[in-house]
Amino acid sequence: MSSVETRQFERRIALFILVITIWRIGTLVFDQTELWVDEAQYWLWGQHLDWGYFSKPPLIAFWLAAVTELAGSNDKFWIRVTGSILHAVTAGLIWHVAKRLYGGTTGPWAAALYVTLPFVAVGSWQFSTDTVMLPFFALSLLAWTYLRVKRSLVWALVLGVAAGLGMLGKYAALYLPLLLALAALFVPAARIGWRDAGVAAVTALATLSPNLIWNLQNGGTTFRHVAEDNAKLDATGLSGGAALEFVVSQLVVFGPLLLLALAYVLATFVKRGPESRALLLLSVPVILLMAIQAARAGANANWAVTAYIAGTALAAGTLGPRLLKLSLAFGLFFTIALPLAYMNAEHLRLPNGDLLAKRYMGVNTLSHAIADAAEVQNLDTVVA
Repeated sequence: MSSVETRQFERRIALFILVITIWRIGTLVFDQTELWVDEAQYWLWGQHLDWGYFSKPPLIAFWLAAVTELAGSNDKFWIRVTGSILHAVTAGLIWHVAKRLYGGTTGPWAAALYVTLPFVAVGSWQFSTDTVMLPFFALSLLAWTYLRVKRSLVWALVLGVAAGLGMLGKYAALYLPLLLALAALFVPAARIGWRDAGVAAVTALATLSPNLIWNLQNGGTTFRHVAEDNAKLDATGLSGGAALEFVVSQLVVFGPLLLLALAYVLATFVKRGPESRALLLLSVPVILLMAIQAARAGANANWAVTAYIAGTALAAGTLGPRLLKLSLAFGLFFTIALPLAYMNAEHLRLPNGDLLAKRYMGVNTLSHAIADAAEVQNLDTVVA
């Protein structure tokens, strides 16, 4: 493809991402579902800002507080609307990661694939800590692509701040330094200078430090929740079925063709170029680790999403045009179908008569009933 054709393709993909983002924002206006429990919790945190909370670090609370304050409204539209924008930004960052590593049209393909991923379709509807974390995770990888070829104090600072903000979004961003160390161990071309690594590490620690201090002052509340309630570090025994179920769930979260692309690169690891080998080590270990976690004590399907920043760039650089188009079509189905579903949530029912979106409906009515009952009893605390 000539340079002119490449630029034309890039403009088409940029327009494609813009149209999808507008579609997602526009359909939220007609969303018939209610805030999910976690979303309501994050909004509530935003009404009482602090440097940490029981189950998550604080960035999502600060983000929602800022958005609702600027909007002058606490309507669910404003709580959810920036999800699609943040994912579009993440797509743009992945674009540049893939372009720097592979050149050609790999960058725009990677961005198009990412913005249509099934988990991105969900994250553009329900606002979550993944959505807040992933742009910073992607920015960290972009900084790494610069640092691996040339030392730079500026990019080292960007890497550190982005990594720290990612961790303030969700502790899953802590995988990043481990993955970068793993890639550096096995792929010399993935290594960055010691000075840059040190600057990035100190900067990341400084950025995360308010949350670390908050945890020290509050008995390590969030750390204990992650270790005991999520990871269940005291669990014993293994379940192969649970591990298999988790891997199968990733076929939907990421897409079957893209996941198979990662498996193919893993199987042909020694034949791959340094860029592909580095991206594999920046993605697949997270999936394997979460599969082990699922076998030990269970794991939610979204716990491996950090793998799919590097994973999307790797898949775009591995698959041929026909498979890229098929994978894009798979993602487009979810991109279109999910908004159509939540716009008709009051009417879509399962064969047994239950609403398809039952867990996202009726919460407001129940909450008002509980509040009214508590007021009658003169109670000011409700425990659920």
